[in-house]
Amino acid sequence: MNATRCLLATSFALILLLAPPASAQTPHVPCPTLTAQSSAQLMVSGPYIGYYKYTITMTWDVGVHDPSHVDILVGLADCACVCDPRLFAFASPAGTSTGLNASGACVVPFGGMYLCKGDPSIKDMTTGPAVKFVPDESACSTDETGSGTFVFYSPLPPGPNDVLPDAVAIKHGTDVCYGAIVGVLPMCDCSVPASATTWGKLKSYYH
Repeated sequence: MNATRCLLATSFALILLLAPPASAQTPHVPCPTLTAQSSAQLMVSGPYIGYYKYTITMTWDVGVHDPSHVDILVGLADCACVCDPRLFAFASPAGTSTGLNASGACVVPFGGMYLCKGDPSIKDMTTGPAVKFVPDESACSTDETGSGTFVFYSPLPPGPNDVLPDAVAIKHGTDVCYGAIVGVLPMCDCSVPASATTWGKLKSYYH
């Protein structure tokens, strides 16, 4: 009996040593070239009054395969109201980038969406809440090397201006690469989404 218990204990210990940690993830792979800057401007008129307009400009070289979408990883995982559908809004198009078609250079329009539980198309990586920009390639295709401007609106105020590592994820083919954003992204403030428009109008009076 003792020998059997000893054998079971040894086997269990070996399993623990050989098994990868439950939280192990594929490491962030940096894009060969990725530069991104973000800014925020409070809208005091128009359809998004009271919201901040977040503008992200970036250039990239992903090496191989055309980008299939761009994710802005906004953090907010610990924000109690993270799945409130009013947190993010998008114009149409929500962004544009350089691209190519049979005639040469062209412009690719992008649509925007918010994924509060993360982007399920990025496997083996917990990215947290993401703003996803997807290209409409019906007339113009993205290219491995390019540049673009992407915009979303949110009642959440900007956080500190900083270098935000791994805040951009670009899916290209079956691969994903990452890069930093220099600038600001929204910070959690759950008192805002409950009455974003009214709150915005009030703030606009004091700007």
